[in-house]
Parts: sequence; structure tokens; C-alpha cells
Amino acid sequence: MSTRSDSELKIEEIKNVSRQIKPSVEKMLWGVSAGMCEFKGCTHKLFSHHVTKENINLSEKAHIYAFSEGGKRFSLLKPRKKINDIDNLMLLCERCHKLIDSEDTDYSVEELLQMKKQHEERIANLVSIKPDLQSEIIIYNANIANCAIKISDYTAKSAIIPQRYPARVNPINISPELALFDYEENYWQVMAKHLERQWAQYESNVRDKHLSIFAIAPQPLLFKLGTLINRNYNVEVRQSQEDIASRKWLATERTIYLHTENIAPCKKCNEVILTIEITAKLSLEEIRQEFGEGEVFRIKLEHPDAKAIKSSLDLQAVAETYRRYMNYVRGKYEQCVVVKLVPIAPASISIEIGRQTMKGDPKIEIYDRDFRTKKWRKALELNGE
Repeated sequence: MSTRSDSELKIEEIKNVSRQIKPSVEKMLWGVSAGMCEFKGCTHKLFSHHVTKENINLSEKAHIYAFSEGGKRFSLLKPRKKINDIDNLMLLCERCHKLIDSEDTDYSVEELLQMKKQHEERIANLVSIKPDLQSEIIIYNANIANCAIKISDYTAKSAIIPQRYPARVNPINISPELALFDYEENYWQVMAKHLERQWAQYESNVRDKHLSIFAIAPQPLLFKLGTLINRNYNVEVRQSQEDIASRKWLATERTIYLHTENIAPCKKCNEVILTIEITAKLSLEEIRQEFGEGEVFRIKLEHPDAKAIKSSLDLQAVAETYRRYMNYVRGKYEQCVVVKLVPIAPASISIEIGRQTMKGDPKIEIYDRDFRTKKWRKALELNGE
């Protein structure tokens, strides 16, 4: 009586295995993948069309170890009874499925298992978030001088994880779609009004939530943004660190030491000059020439640096010093005094000092330097109300 070899038995076993994946396994696969393609870097939703948004099943179930002999990544060492188990399946879009099984590519079992593991762990982490760890991401981009610089959704999302997690898939973007530049007529008034309207659309929905603010814009508009997202909100303002795409704080402690200076007025007047010199210094001669003869209050660094703000405590130190000066001005001067505010600082500082604005503060004139003439000009005016 003839006996069959082990390889013959394996081949027979392969033939006896069905390609049919159990409905229970398919449901679990959809659950652990959240209906998203599991190939690394692909974010295709497999339950709706990317253009029409119609609900449709666009998924394909891909085997990591190949189902049949001759397929990509086939191995006799993989038990046939486990070939359709969830551990050997990835939920993919059509393109990524074709990619991993193509004769022109070489994706190993180890690579695909790692992709599956990372994707499913990320989904598990996100869906287990408690409400108090969620944060509404607010992005505001506006042209600076003649340059258009933007903060991406990815940069903002990655900056807050894992301390917090995005409250929604797409951040709230209140950036203007207006192709305006700050040397154009009525630029500041138009942009400030647009910002007010944009914020008003979302304010009621985010009022009681944690907010993560990411912004690049001219200093007066950043200050304006701060007055809208004021101290009545639970806010963390983020600042670029090593580069524009990195916004995770580099430190947890305070890293800056502020110098303050108070210069008496040249003559009695109802004007006060308040400078914030973090990224660059002004000479007293320039201050007098550009802003007049009023009392001067300066908040500055001994060695100015555009990357000086490395932690939330650095930001807090500048904001608290600014608020102390404003309280002093309120106590010393009549209500009719005008504060000429000159911010030369990272974006986060202008937003944060704007957030310190209080009812009853004196009128504030915010100044900006014209990149063409290098002269300072009054950009926005804020009445204390």
C-alpha cells in the first residue's frame, strides 16, 4: 500500500481550505481597522467614496501569508486552518491590495504584520480616549508680508498627541481665503472683521472644550485672535520649535529669564509705550522716534531669539509680566490713556498677551513694521470695554 508524502498531504490540505472568510472575522477586521485602509500612510476610508461621499463598501481583505501556493508570501509553515484568521488579514483599499501582491514589489510578512499592528493600536488608542483628553484644534494661517506660510493639519494633530487627542477628524480652520497682503488698503480692518466672523461660527460649539491653538499671521492679527479666544476658554497656545513642522514643546520647565525696563516719559502725556522684545531688540532712539515721548515699559530678553519659547511656562512668564504692566498702567493713568503695543515676538506670545485683555483696560494700539519701508505703523486699535 502506497503512502503519500508530507508535501502531498499539505497540498491536499490547501485544496480543502475555503477562501470564504467567516462573517464574524470580517466584522472584527472592520472593527479593529475602523474601516480605514491599514497600509502605512494610506488614509482612505473604505466605507464611502472620496468624491461623492456616498456610502459604499470599498474594502478588500488581503492575506498576509498567501492563501494559495504560488501567491505572494506563501509558506507551508503557516497552518492552513489559520489562513483566514483575523491575525493573517488586513483591510485594504484596492490600490494598496494590488501594491502588496504585485510582482514588481516586495512587501514581507514582517512589514505587513507591523503595519497591521501599528494601525490597529493607533485606532485602539484613539477610541479609548476619555472626553477630558480631547482637544479642539484651531488653525489660523494668514499671509506675513509677501509670504504665505501654513500650518498643516498633520503638524497640529501630531503636536498634541499623546497628552491630548483631536476632538474631530479635521481641525477647525479659521484661516482667511482672501488673497490679501498687509500693504493693501484696509487690510487690517478687513482681516480683523473676517477673523471675528470665522470665530463666531464655531464659538458656541467649542466654548466648554479644551482648545489647542496653532497660528501663523502678522502680530496684530495674532493679538486680535487672542482677544477672541480669551481667558474664559481652556486654551493651550502652541509654538513652532526646531522648525515650522515641529510644535511639540521641547521643555517642560521654564527656560527664559525676562528683563524688564521702565523709562520715564519725556513729558507729561496720555500715551504709554509697551514693547515686547523677544525675537529682536529696539533701541531707545528708535522707540522715541517711532512711538513718541510717553512712558516706556519694555519686556525683553538679554539675547533675543526667535526660538526662545520652549515650554508653556515660558509663554506664561511673558503673559503674566505683560498683565502686570497693564494693571500698573490702569492704576496710574486715567482711562483716556492710550497704550502703544509693539510686539516683536514669536506668534504664541502675541496670541497669549491678547488673551490677557480685560474689561476696563485702556485703549490699545497695536503696531506692525512695514516690510517694504521698515517703518512702524498702527495696524489695529482695541478699545477696553
